[in-house]
Amino acid sequence: MNHELTFGPDEWKLAYRAALEVLHARDQAEDVAQEALLRAYLARDSFAGRARPHSWLYRIAHNTALSQLRRPFVRRYAGDDVDAVVEERSAATVAHTPETEASYSQLAARLSTCLAMLRPPDRRAFVERFLLGTSERELGAILGVSSNAAKQRAFRARRAVRAQMAAGGCTAAR
Repeated sequence: MNHELTFGPDEWKLAYRAALEVLHARDQAEDVAQEALLRAYLARDSFAGRARPHSWLYRIAHNTALSQLRRPFVRRYAGDDVDAVVEERSAATVAHTPETEASYSQLAARLSTCLAMLRPPDRRAFVERFLLGTSERELGAILGVSSNAAKQRAFRARRAVRAQMAAGGCTAAR
């Protein structure tokens, strides 16, 4: 059977969006989209045509992203790149209007300032656990501590950030 399978910019965008929905990290989504397109290309002869080509590709990208999440103890960001993580997390959750983007930009700046006040291990715990959704077991492995110690470190970091934010102590330098 001859099915209309193409592998161009539109397909890359589709694979990227599918990966970003799962991973919430642009750099990882780019890698997964590329891997998904390669998998789809290599499996093109097995495409039976029971689904639309875009649905088939979306499913491959989605499953590839899930596989990426299941890989044990993947470091998801460079330790000093907190601002990039905060910005990436906002891309998928903010309605793109000038007001919401400005409001989120101010909040992200305050959060980054608060995170900068934490000790590096606590900052790492906060970013991994609450911004990237790393499990407590994975966080423990990343930090080199037990799961319970990682859970406590993340909890203390979140409590410190909340207190700083509530007190208004984290204002971005203007």
